[in-house]
Amino acid sequence: MKYIAKLLALGVMIFGFYACGSSQKLMEKLPFTHGEVRIEPWSVGESNTQKGVNIYLPVTNLNNSEVELDSVYYKGMVASLEPTKKDDYNVYIARFMESKPSNIILHADSKKEFGNTPPKAQVVPPFEINDNEALLRYTRNGKARYFKLSNIIPASAIHYRELPPSLK
Repeated sequence: MKYIAKLLALGVMIFGFYACGSSQKLMEKLPFTHGEVRIEPWSVGESNTQKGVNIYLPVTNLNNSEVELDSVYYKGMVASLEPTKKDDYNVYIARFMESKPSNIILHADSKKEFGNTPPKAQVVPPFEINDNEALLRYTRNGKARYFKLSNIIPASAIHYRELPPSLK
């Protein structure tokens, strides 16, 4: 009798782990049409004090009542998508700001190291992506879905004298 109970408990546990793993899905096809995905590096200041990239995702045939674009994962970072309108189609922009390396004080007296801040941990995407890919997260009918954006086209870099309001 104990053997059957253990076997049943093991089966329930395996089913539970299987059900949890299926909650995130990498889709092969999107429920809307997208154009060429472009990545635009940018920098600010005389000595490039801040750097980052913008990813542009042009979208057509998007049913906003059914699908909502959420965020993009790229090189250990995640950014929300901002919708903008250009001509007759929508463009979603993900703005990534690279963190500045901070000065770390190393001293024999640990009290003098008090002001050190730990480096930011990289965001681990739910699915593995290469350096030249991004991972799009969207919801469809309330359920999270993911899609790999490949063949990202690099655009020419932009340099700003000061940080524009859209990047703040």
